[in-house]
Amino acid sequence: MGRLSDVPFRKNEAMNYLSIVVCIVLSHSIVNGQDLYFPPNFSSEWASIAPSELNWCEENIENLNSFLETTNSNAFIVLKDGKIAHEAYFNDFDMNSSWYWASAGKSLTAAMVGILQEEGSLNINDPTTQYLGQGWTNCTVAEENQITLWHQLTMTSGLDYTTGDIYCTEPECLTYLNAPGEEWYYHNAPYTLLSDVMESALDQSYTGITNQKLANKIGFIGLWTNVETGRLFFSTIRGMARFGLLMLNNGDWDGQEIIKDKAYFDDMINTSQDINPSYGYLWWLNGKESHRLPASLFDFQGSIIPDAPEDLYAAIGKNGQILIVVPSQNLIIARMGNNPDESLVPVSYIRSLWSEYEKLSCPLSTQKADQIKFTVFPSLVESRVEIRTDQTIDKVNVYSSDGRWMLSSYSKNIDLSSLFKGVYLVEVRSGNSQSVKRIVKM
Repeated sequence: MGRLSDVPFRKNEAMNYLSIVVCIVLSHSIVNGQDLYFPPNFSSEWASIAPSELNWCEENIENLNSFLETTNSNAFIVLKDGKIAHEAYFNDFDMNSSWYWASAGKSLTAAMVGILQEEGSLNINDPTTQYLGQGWTNCTVAEENQITLWHQLTMTSGLDYTTGDIYCTEPECLTYLNAPGEEWYYHNAPYTLLSDVMESALDQSYTGITNQKLANKIGFIGLWTNVETGRLFFSTIRGMARFGLLMLNNGDWDGQEIIKDKAYFDDMINTSQDINPSYGYLWWLNGKESHRLPASLFDFQGSIIPDAPEDLYAAIGKNGQILIVVPSQNLIIARMGNNPDESLVPVSYIRSLWSEYEKLSCPLSTQKADQIKFTVFPSLVESRVEIRTDQTIDKVNVYSSDGRWMLSSYSKNIDLSSLFKGVYLVEVRSGNSQSVKRIVKM
């Protein structure tokens, strides 16, 4: 969202308003054929995984922390298979410190809509007027009745985003521009009103609904706060990570279905409309042929994070509030903090953050070799190479001849056009095995 500099904040205040009952349960599930760990609800106990098991080097972890600190981060966490692989805090923050999610909270709202729909409290195909009453916009009755909850979830309401204040939810700010579904634009006001829809449907506060239906069931407490730009969700970084873990496990938490409507879940994290393929139901999607960003009607070609796995999806908010989910890697990454750049959705920053994460691996000299049989075609290359192997590839890293990381890929076809001419080492990983071959870029 926007204009967050005036948001009142005191460390831990969002967690102090309710006492917590600790329920310690060791939890596991299966995702992608691997054990997935769930931390006990409302507990600081959380299993970890050693950096050595992930082939991370201490020096590279320190470099990541330095990047996080210099880009105004407050809290950062990485989960691998549900376990904490890395956790870092800055500026006197700790695991109990609360912070706002900004527009990353949109994705939490999308999950809440799915829960309430499965319970029969609402339907995303219903007109918004059914919940907010006639006159919630400044449109004609016919125009207003065309707008559904689905349009609010997909940023296709057709309401005028050129009015000068995309956060204003008063009827006089919500005027007709085009038919719903005809255009995609990152318009905050229609999204914000989804919380009003849910409050109307249940006659209950949105904080109460969120905690009762989702947060408490996965072991944390959050707080929705009204500010100038709408409603912001506050929680700890571990609360955000728990939500990511719920998403990683397809809406289930240790065998308990939280988001029961799996068809809705799939729709939420896949392309929702034809205009911006990189947007689901308030989630950003990687691996699509194009993407459109906030405050723009221009279509950018390629993925949002070109060097990351195609199945990655993310909740992203103003000032670098980020939750990344990568199902193919059983991976969660979350970051909270102050402004790393000035964008509504910090795409450049999230690309840099992913690049820094990719650099955690130890230099080639410490790794095993010659365990995977593969060839690189051609070995003398101008722009692209193909990895040829019968084995499953988890990841491909390209290093300079002196062992410096250059880029990573999750495909057998690798684009080297960004590299200068020279000698490079191509490392292919599969599970705990890896092998290295030499190539020359002409």
